[in-house]
Amino acid sequence: MLAVAIAVVTSTVSSQTAATYAAPIKGKATKGKATKVAVDSTEKKSKEADKKTKGPKPVMVTVAEGDSLSSIAERNSSTWVRLYNANEAVQHPDIINPGQELRVPGADEQLVDRALPQPPTPAPVVAAPVQTSYQAPAAPSTSYPVDANSAKATIYARESGNNPNATNPGGCYGIGQDCNGVVRGQCGADYACQDSYFTNYMARRYGSWEAALAFWNANGWW
Repeated sequence: MLAVAIAVVTSTVSSQTAATYAAPIKGKATKGKATKVAVDSTEKKSKEADKKTKGPKPVMVTVAEGDSLSSIAERNSSTWVRLYNANEAVQHPDIINPGQELRVPGADEQLVDRALPQPPTPAPVVAAPVQTSYQAPAAPSTSYPVDANSAKATIYARESGNNPNATNPGGCYGIGQDCNGVVRGQCGADYACQDSYFTNYMARRYGSWEAALAFWNANGWW
């Protein structure tokens, strides 16, 4: 009986010992698996956050001969104002060059309005004082004409020699030298058509031929 009792006690202790060491082993395996799942979940969230931060790839277009901001905007369901606001390298909305890279903003992109370049304010014309007695005529004036027709004629003469077929080495064309290819495509060598185009350009940018000439005198172009 004593031998049997000892055997039972020994068997019980052995079973408890095995149970005691089995539990930690099982627990360690579970903890390791849970840690790996947590790391995988963190990496997945990090990748998704990176994708949201990067956002969509910007749409870039290359300016071709004859392009304008308006024509590029129309092809890309946008407006020339949004293209001008999104591309600070464009100094004037009427002046872009073939080969230039432009970014087309997204439809829901918020843009800051850029101020349009303003032509210089023409100097006021001071009336000559009334003469109360005869004086010898003054020497011929060397200043540029200030009436609209003379100012326009001066610009056309400087730009093209008043030749509607004139083309400079940079590809600018017509009596007023359009560098965007619009006049060549719309008017060809038609003088009246070109004159109408450049008159509209003058009015939109300068407001008068006198102001346009004043800008030309200061910068050598208009």
